[in-house]
Amino acid sequence: MIRQNSEDDRGPLLRSGSQLFVLTGAGISAESGIPVFQGTNWRGHSHYELANIEAWEKDPQLVWEYYSDRRARARDARPNAAHIALAEWEKDLAGGLFLCTQNVDGLHEAAGSQEVVHIHGKLFESRCAAECGRPAFADYKGYSESELPRCACGALVRPNVCWFGEQPYHLDRIDDALKRCEVFIAIGTSGSVQPVAGFVTMLKQKPQPARTIFLGLTEPANAKFFDEVHLGPAAELVPQAVRSLNELLGQS
Repeated sequence: MIRQNSEDDRGPLLRSGSQLFVLTGAGISAESGIPVFQGTNWRGHSHYELANIEAWEKDPQLVWEYYSDRRARARDARPNAAHIALAEWEKDLAGGLFLCTQNVDGLHEAAGSQEVVHIHGKLFESRCAAECGRPAFADYKGYSESELPRCACGALVRPNVCWFGEQPYHLDRIDDALKRCEVFIAIGTSGSVQPVAGFVTMLKQKPQPARTIFLGLTEPANAKFFDEVHLGPAAELVPQAVRSLNELLGQS
């Protein structure tokens, strides 16, 4: 299904040297077996309850059990055709593609993407909860049946993810990319989680509004702000979109 929200004729979607901003959400990884959390729960708890700084402060053991289970579910997941198409596109565009993901699963990197901006952090990293200065580190362990992990400074170690109630990561870098964006493509996002739900409206308010395209299985909550809405599996739509846009760029 394709729906055009705008009937204006702006000419080609892309010009040589254009800055593309690609935002990916849970829908792109759902096709790799990573659960979509909206509308579901974990052991009777909503995901909002557990992906929350207040939950960590109240019951870090429960939060670690939750994230240990998420790690176990994501550990064997493999990138699908959508992840692979974006990784190949990054190479083709040689710096012209800015890839920002809400996902914490690492599937973009597994597909070969080199420059991925993780606005919500990374599932397979941990860091000191006291921010003692120790850098975040790779961590594939589960802690549901053992003592809570601690940093050398004595503080608890936590997942290196952004929870509700915390500041998302890399906002300055993302804001700069949005200012330079001419084409914005959102893939598998719900359109309901801030600040990313507001990216498309911000881009439509620019003196020279960006072209905005949505690809995903279901319409996002902010669908009315997109120039085009293409509904279907991301693993099918993303490779198709890459081929179409490459043709406009004159690339093979």
